[in-house]
Amino acid sequence: MFIHKTWLCGTLVPVLAASTATAQEGRVSAPPRDNKLRVLVVTGGHDFEHDEFFKVFTGHPDMTFREAVQPQAQEWFAPARAGEYDVMVWYDMWQQMDETGRNNLVALLEKGKPLVALHHAIGSYQDWPEALAIRGGRYVIEPRPGEQGSSFLHDQKFRVHVADPRHPITRFMKDFDIEDEAYKNLQVLPGLHALLTVEHPRNDRLIAWTHRYGKSPVAYIQLGHDGKAFRNPHYRRLVAQAIRWAAGRLPDPSEEGFTPLFNGRDLDGWTVVGNPAGFAVRDGILRSEAGSGAQWLRSSREYGDFELRVEWRVGDQGNAGVFVRAARDGNPWETGSEIQISNEKRDDAHCTGSLYGSAAVDPRPDESADVWHEFIIRCVGPRITVFADNLPVVDVDGRKVPALKNKPLKGYIGLQDSHNPKGTIEYRKVLIRELKPGA
Repeated sequence: MFIHKTWLCGTLVPVLAASTATAQEGRVSAPPRDNKLRVLVVTGGHDFEHDEFFKVFTGHPDMTFREAVQPQAQEWFAPARAGEYDVMVWYDMWQQMDETGRNNLVALLEKGKPLVALHHAIGSYQDWPEALAIRGGRYVIEPRPGEQGSSFLHDQKFRVHVADPRHPITRFMKDFDIEDEAYKNLQVLPGLHALLTVEHPRNDRLIAWTHRYGKSPVAYIQLGHDGKAFRNPHYRRLVAQAIRWAAGRLPDPSEEGFTPLFNGRDLDGWTVVGNPAGFAVRDGILRSEAGSGAQWLRSSREYGDFELRVEWRVGDQGNAGVFVRAARDGNPWETGSEIQISNEKRDDAHCTGSLYGSAAVDPRPDESADVWHEFIIRCVGPRITVFADNLPVVDVDGRKVPALKNKPLKGYIGLQDSHNPKGTIEYRKVLIRELKPGA
């Protein structure tokens, strides 16, 4: 049977931080997301901590999920059901599938249906060789002649190494510790793209990878045996980012097609609005000290639809922002929109990544001081999307938000000074790629 009859959207209620900001800060919620990812979570054939596991999928406003239990879950591989979800997540360990089911699944993947496989799903379909090709690996339960059987061991402590910090799934993730189940002697295909590795005597080195089967992007993550893993914030981020990546919802880290707005040497191409001495360039970094009166830098021309990438580092108690579609004159956070940068204690509508006072973030990104962060800001017509350290924190249609509906769809790019009496702001890469209207 199907456990859930309707799509469920797990959303955590944001907790507002104590605000030390100005009185105009009110409770502005994160606008509801449209075009949510529909995630089909396939289970069955292996016991697991059900409620704890499904908490991994809550708190992501851009996703909904539905559980499908084996063997009826295989009905969802048929063409008649394939359009009802966007991404498959396998957490089953099931063995039986008839020829029709196998053909449906292969056809589904050859057309490009994204797949994320977790933990014991690598042991499914032992008697079907194509399953190894689909997942990229196989846990060998009963070895055939000439094969080596796989092994497991519960409650092992791992130091997980991020093998590819540039991949969209693992960008801005650092090495982390987790307690989980060890797997040894898996069958693994050559040529997989390594995401995570471990050094552990009872576990294979490679524990997460990506590859393609047909036209489908596939990710496998070994981690995820029980609540100790499910509650680990690194595991939760890893699963959510794998789903977004598989669905094509994460930015490509390539800089192809982008044009630098900051040359790393001077302020050529920018107009200083305020005190020119308030901005300084040194060693490829643009810096503004607190209280310098620099106000903001304005781009040399206006932009309509675009993707903007900005790397920034804020000091303790620093406060700044990135302006988009601002007018030449007036306050750019009023004539356009400000994507806030802050290390102060602020609510979700005035913290880092928010459209200042207009659209709150969800989830709340890392705001650590003295660390390089990245914004990716997409403006396409009235829609503004903000990725903070590769997390989709804002995705809003301005026509549905009163504070944004009259904002212009074309204007200047701006970089704000450090206008808090304390703190600093630094910028380095500032890149833009113009998009065709409505792209």
